[in-house]
Amino acid sequence: MTKFYDEVVIDTVVWVGAKSERDNYYEKSNNIINAFLNKKIKKVIITDYVLIETINFLLRKSGFEFTYDVLNSITESGKIEIRYSDEIFLTKIKEIFEKYKNLSLTDCSIVALMEERKIKYLFSFDSGFDKVKGIIRKETT
Repeated sequence: MTKFYDEVVIDTVVWVGAKSERDNYYEKSNNIINAFLNKKIKKVIITDYVLIETINFLLRKSGFEFTYDVLNSITESGKIEIRYSDEIFLTKIKEIFEKYKNLSLTDCSIVALMEERKIKYLFSFDSGFDKVKGIIRKETT
């Protein structure tokens, strides 16, 4: 039986993996992105931290033109919601950062978003999220 997802978060490693043919997670990442494009995943929400981390990484690896196209495809898709940080959100991110010392600030923004929106599923290859209560980390759809 095929599983469908209403709202999910997709981590940086998936966005980067889907755009980098030499990436170890290229195939898995593309399967996740294709599930979104084929409406198996209804809505994707990311934080501005994830967007920045993805774009900065791709800029170093793939050059400006390619990265600019990726930036536009994410920000102009109409199907990806970006949660921009404000002072209240940053306070929550810092609390999570202090609690989970093995997570990056970007990872903590993901946890904060998932708690705020009560999102259960995170597509990521980062096992650091496995220690966070309430998050179901998925590597495939």
